Amino acid sequence: MYTVQCIDCSYIFGDSEDEFGLCTECGKQQPASGSWATEETARIENLESEGKPAEAVAVAMELLYMATDVEYGDWSFAHRLAETIRRLCDAGGLSKESREHELHWKLIEANQMGGDQERTEAYERWRKSREG
Repeated sequence: MYTVQCIDCSYIFGDSEDEFGLCTECGKQQPASGSWATEETARIENLESEGKPAEAVAVAMELLYMATDVEYGDWSFAHRLAETIRRLCDAGGLSKESREHELHWKLIEANQMGGDQERTEAYERWRKSREG
């Protein structure tokens, strides 16, 4: 299962708690969804406006991997990235990138719907294999 932790004290937010508000445990204000990736988001927009959808999707996928990280997920941002990736893939006719995105998203959904430790470890192995 995925959890969201406080950036300061590692308190794990419950399902009904606002992970972008104040931490229940230490009172630290949590950053807004996607605020950690403003430069990369602007880069995606620039690449799109320059007519480079494949490059924009590549940057967005890297962000998506980070946004869906088992320990530090930013799910609101991940959903916005997924919409952007789908739109760019459709507009640019990027079938390979679209398949890669959909496979990643299905894995995330499976884990969110009750992934166990084995699934989480499999996801982490897969994610690490994509690096480098």
